[in-house]
Amino acid sequence: MKILMFPTRFYPAISGGDFYLERLGRELKRKQLQNNQVQFITTDAIDFAGLKGKGKIVAPNHRFFSRYKNLQIKRYRTHPLERMVQEKSEEEQELYELCHKMLKLSSETIEPLMDNGPIIPELNQFLLNNNQNKSILYNFKPEIMHCTYLPYTTLLYCLLLGKKMKIPTCVTPFLHENNFRYKNQELYKILDQFDAILACTNHEKMIMIKNGVLEEKIHVLPMGVDSKRFQQDHKKLVRRLYSIENPVVLFCGYKNYEKGALTLLNTIPLIIKENSAISFIFIGPPTTAFNYTVKKIKSKYPAAQILNLTPENLTGIYDKKKIGAFQLAKVFCMPSRSDAYGIVFLESWASGTPVIAANIPAMHEVIDNQEDGILVEFDNPKALKKIILDLINNPEKAQTMGKKGQNKVEEQNRWDIIAKQTLKIYQKLINSRELNENN
Repeated sequence: MKILMFPTRFYPAISGGDFYLERLGRELKRKQLQNNQVQFITTDAIDFAGLKGKGKIVAPNHRFFSRYKNLQIKRYRTHPLERMVQEKSEEEQELYELCHKMLKLSSETIEPLMDNGPIIPELNQFLLNNNQNKSILYNFKPEIMHCTYLPYTTLLYCLLLGKKMKIPTCVTPFLHENNFRYKNQELYKILDQFDAILACTNHEKMIMIKNGVLEEKIHVLPMGVDSKRFQQDHKKLVRRLYSIENPVVLFCGYKNYEKGALTLLNTIPLIIKENSAISFIFIGPPTTAFNYTVKKIKSKYPAAQILNLTPENLTGIYDKKKIGAFQLAKVFCMPSRSDAYGIVFLESWASGTPVIAANIPAMHEVIDNQEDGILVEFDNPKALKKIILDLINNPEKAQTMGKKGQNKVEEQNRWDIIAKQTLKIYQKLINSRELNENN
């Protein structure tokens, strides 16, 4: 099978949703799964600002610019997006008109995605038939296309390319329910144009159905994890590098309010008043609010050990320091109110570490409350403090929870399992398209 994948970004950009397609693509190419052919197209963006042509990008001379492990990548330059300007740029107008003509979408549906970017002039020209250079897709004729992330224009491009190449399209949208952007019902009209939608949970599926997406298009598949990678012992490395002797509470994710990073920070003073012999590690892209709060806490509690690791400190998803931190942690805590699933919970369980998450509907399908993790009210430092201290003070309880999580990911979340299930969906879509064409 020839599969074309279109994440918004690609490594060295680090994002759970984009990593999902990268890791799925590598698994699908394994000989055990019929040795599929997989190609990637994506932007040159590293951060979200890069999707608007203004942030960090992957330079053409970067060693992973066009190839990563067993995957071939075509990266496109993004056009600077000036959505505050009343008139659209020529490149924006091209995409806008393509969506009107080929997808029959209204302005109300197109505009919210265009606000987020990316705008890709080279794909515009390919779609407009002004660029006949076949190397735009490596002379690769895909049978199916898979993209990620609502609400970005990569979904529009995926649908447009699917129409042009006459192949089925599927999307994994990663709906973050409590994010205000997903309250716009117009966005769901985009999803309904895909041949298949891969939801992470049944709750995410119900949100889509509630917003008018056809139920028969939606398939529920969990996220995957390389469990064996998180069982290679790197604890000593982290202890040595950062002089850690205390029990560790770990956070890994975007360090903002939505993900619960600020809540965990605000919990630290409450925790150290009762137990000062606890260290805290935060891994992920920083925010101004996070950096300010860390500085404030450290000035008031200079003895508090708060390690702040960013992507610049790490070498990727499988960085030894990151894996060591997961293994060293007595508790993993990401009390996010807007996650669709959370690969980091799987990584924590793979390391044998129990998790704490926010008590939101999607997490009830990911976490077995009081079994392999604990759910807590979002942005409630007092409740969070109580749970963290209970797990730190009861190591046998924490260890039992972590072991249950470890067993669960081995049974349900290995990438070979996820890839086989995804491949069945692809094949069904291709067969259905071929049947319709023959009739």
